[in-house]
Amino acid sequence: MTQLDWGVVFGYFVFILIAAMAFKKFATSSSSFIQGGGSMVWWMAGATAFMTQFSAWTFTGAAAKAYEDGLSVMFVFWGNALGFFVSAAFFAGRYRRLRVETAMEVIKLRFGKVSEQVYTWLSFPITLIACAIWLNGLGAFVSATFQFDLSVTIIGISTVVTVIALSGGAWTVSATNVVQLILLVAITVVVGMTATDKLIDAHGGFAALGEHMTRNAVMGEGITYWQVFAFWACAMLVQQTMSTNNALSSYRFLVTVNEREAEKAARLAGMLFLIAPLLWFAPAWFVSAQAVDLQANYPSLGAQANNAAYLYYIDKYMPQGLLGMVLVAMIAATIAPMTAALNRNAGIIVKNVYLSVIRPGAQDAQQLAVGKWSTLMSGVVACATAMLLANVKAYSLFDIMMMFSAFVQMPLSIPSLLALVCLRTPGWSGWATILVGMLVSAFMMLVFDVNHLQPLFGDTPFTIREQKDLTIVSTLLVHLLITGGFFISTRLFYREPDHAEASVLPDTLMARLNRPMTKSEQAMVDHRQGQYLGRIGLSLGVIVAGVAFIQPVVSARLIYLGIGGLIMLCGWGLSAKNRPKAVLH
Repeated sequence: MTQLDWGVVFGYFVFILIAAMAFKKFATSSSSFIQGGGSMVWWMAGATAFMTQFSAWTFTGAAAKAYEDGLSVMFVFWGNALGFFVSAAFFAGRYRRLRVETAMEVIKLRFGKVSEQVYTWLSFPITLIACAIWLNGLGAFVSATFQFDLSVTIIGISTVVTVIALSGGAWTVSATNVVQLILLVAITVVVGMTATDKLIDAHGGFAALGEHMTRNAVMGEGITYWQVFAFWACAMLVQQTMSTNNALSSYRFLVTVNEREAEKAARLAGMLFLIAPLLWFAPAWFVSAQAVDLQANYPSLGAQANNAAYLYYIDKYMPQGLLGMVLVAMIAATIAPMTAALNRNAGIIVKNVYLSVIRPGAQDAQQLAVGKWSTLMSGVVACATAMLLANVKAYSLFDIMMMFSAFVQMPLSIPSLLALVCLRTPGWSGWATILVGMLVSAFMMLVFDVNHLQPLFGDTPFTIREQKDLTIVSTLLVHLLITGGFFISTRLFYREPDHAEASVLPDTLMARLNRPMTKSEQAMVDHRQGQYLGRIGLSLGVIVAGVAFIQPVVSARLIYLGIGGLIMLCGWGLSAKNRPKAVLH
């Protein structure tokens, strides 16, 4: 790391703190702290939805998968794209139309208070495990870059995340996510384009690159049966679509002004996931094409050396200062989902524990105080969980993330996904399906042996990779059949409410879904959001572009001008769309 790299990292933290402080003033109530008062525009909500669906793991664990197994990693991220397009078509608008502030209020409205509490208490450890995986992904990158101890990185980033989430809740989370999205897109687009150009040149042109797309380039090593890869690819598309659209992920769309804005936010996130990953993984594909031995270059990482595939490209092929900028992108990709997770936990504690169980009549000031304290405690516990997970050496970061999704998240995802698809099930179907799902996961973890499937494919034994992939596929399939089948079968026990019950509860889930939001229900959009972010973007772009003039090589100058120009373009766009004359008072 050069002095320029250190300066870039320091400048990043300064700008993030400026953005956080600028938006702190908007969080004046419990509602604004938890969900921004339901007044965020679609591009702000879409940026948050995009940024919360990946982390530094993308550029470490997932980059290692790209380095080892070629294009196969794309199915995970195209699953995100498919999921958000499905959201835009069906789920996003419906979730917003429910007129609630937290995901757990969706559960309560659909299944009742018992299921709400079950989901509430189970969601906390799941969120903390996810945060721990994100932090370890970043830690692997920083350990190779700075030679820092992993615990130093985990504690440092946890502190920054907690400060941002604590300062202004949903407003500072969303504002910093927009700034970080602009940075991430500008940096990774320019880096990805240079890597793509080098990859094409290395193969003698675009047409020649297509001719080199062999079986291994698509599926990777360790695949004997192409059917296993096909099943895994389909499973990733389904799993990520479910993860994006279940009720626990609905918080992304509850912050928008209305259901139309929620749909536009989902489409924005889908488009970004369709294109961006191709540029994210181009450096890892190029490094793999060069047959670089990453273990020899990063011996301190041992068996996890392939996590540094992206780092190697930056270190060897990019100009000075870019290492710091890429580290900024990694940090941004971790801070964004973590701040959203802490803010989500705060909302759940306030609305679904404090107000629902402890003090139903609490004043707004009390709710705001509880929200801030819960944010602080969530940050501390997430940090401690990450420290524990750092000692797990048996699996790669990619395997841990995929197994976590299949075994832990699936029991909660299925009933919360089907909640708005199959409406005529009794209230107890929510918590009962979770119980069934946990039994299914326990069976798949403790009893199921993937080698029992061997006769269905052939005589050649499964490779280690095929065993891992088939375990994930089998777990997903069994959950869909048994856990999902159980939920749907509870329709047999559903009873329509009588007229007396309907008159007492006129504002039911069905009533809200059938009633579009009126203008009187929608919060006013404060266009200062765009003005502030536009100014920050323009200033940041000018500074980055200015670095070009201290670079001795023309190609390095062009790279910095390209990144700075993209940032300035985004800043100008935000400023132009939110001119002072458009401000609502």
